[in-house]
Amino acid sequence: MTIKISELVAPIVSSRDVIAFIENTINKAASTSVELDFSNVKFVSRSAAHALLLMKDKFSRKMLRKKEVLFKNASKDVTEMLRVVAANRVLPRKHDLNSK
Repeated sequence: MTIKISELVAPIVSSRDVIAFIENTINKAASTSVELDFSNVKFVSRSAAHALLLMKDKFSRKMLRKKEVLFKNASKDVTEMLRVVAANRVLPRKHDLNSK
């Protein structure tokens, strides 16, 4: 199944509420594999990118109704935002390193 983000939501994805709407749409899908098509999406905010990555992880960890969520056709800017947010989730914050 493919979900065209620009048609379902908008070409600018700027809030966590939008991601909740996308998550609800994925939950309703019968398919176990869902492609989120970012064609024509011009911008994804940092908070929306974070929520997207959390949602993707959530679906991959589910015991029941597990779904594979894939991102495709993302522009350079959207891909870079997702990459930066993913990297920040993996690396500890600087003040956390100094606290030990």
